Amino acid sequence: MTCFNRTLLLLIVAGSLISCGYSLRGSDVISSRFDALQLSLAQPNSEFSRLLRRSLEVADVSTELTLASEAELLASTTPVLAVGNEQVNSRPVTVNPRARAAQYEMRLSITIALGQSNQMLIEPETLFVDRTYFEDIENIAGNREEVEIIAAEMRRELVNQVMRRLEAVEG
Repeated sequence: MTCFNRTLLLLIVAGSLISCGYSLRGSDVISSRFDALQLSLAQPNSEFSRLLRRSLEVADVSTELTLASEAELLASTTPVLAVGNEQVNSRPVTVNPRARAAQYEMRLSITIALGQSNQMLIEPETLFVDRTYFEDIENIAGNREEVEIIAAEMRRELVNQVMRRLEAVEG
């Protein structure tokens, strides 16, 4: 195959990947349909809240924290995103021969709602992420670090779900 044919083939493949909307996961910034949002965060200093504010900032959405009541949130002309407490649940999935839990399932969830001008753009809904991990009874410190890493990944995925949900709002 000549150099010209290889170049032409490479351009065709690259053009078809670009035209079909393909992009590497995590390489694109999710744009938001909003220029500004008020955030009503149940846990404003949590890691999830920090990641959400940073993602909104990267998407060029100006944010303002608010402690308004539900009635005041719905009356606002600026869309208000209410985010409930982060819930972390863990349960054993399998047991080892010693009758101790060997594998756990962890679920991270939050409840969100979006309101503007006495209209609910997103009715209260719960978003969640599940992960399963193994526990090594010989390495307790390593298990704790693994759980922290998994929880951080789950928070990022939950923020991505919120951003995609905001992007899908019709209104």
